[in-house]
Amino acid sequence: MAKKLAGYETTFITRVDQTEEQLKTLKDRLFAIVKDYKGEIIHQEDWGKRKFAYPIQKEVRGQYTHFVYTGTSDLIAELERNLRLNEQTLRFMTIILMKEFDKEVYMKELGTGTPLKREERLEVTPAPGSAPAPAAAAN
Repeated sequence: MAKKLAGYETTFITRVDQTEEQLKTLKDRLFAIVKDYKGEIIHQEDWGKRKFAYPIQKEVRGQYTHFVYTGTSDLIAELERNLRLNEQTLRFMTIILMKEFDKEVYMKELGTGTPLKREERLEVTPAPGSAPAPAAAAN
């Protein structure tokens, strides 16, 4: 059986004044990089335009995009390099989800196809080494 790849999630913010075509081109380029590095896109969604708590590069609003994928550390370096070089990108963040990502388990956690909020995900899967929640006392 082939070794499972690590799972990552990347969220990036782009300027709101860009066209839909520019955003689609950026996403297509990033998804092509994932495929070139033998990764797989698991889940992708647009979070829409949101107002910032403070200005970023003199912008007060941004277009948020989030995607989950599998890959290697080489893939992450190339993705972040491309995001850094894109003038429309204001910020980005990549987080490792699991060292050995299991697509079926992740999709099962998503349930209906809408991602769980981070707080709900933490409730579903307790942190490693943490004690189970105490049971309610019967009267």
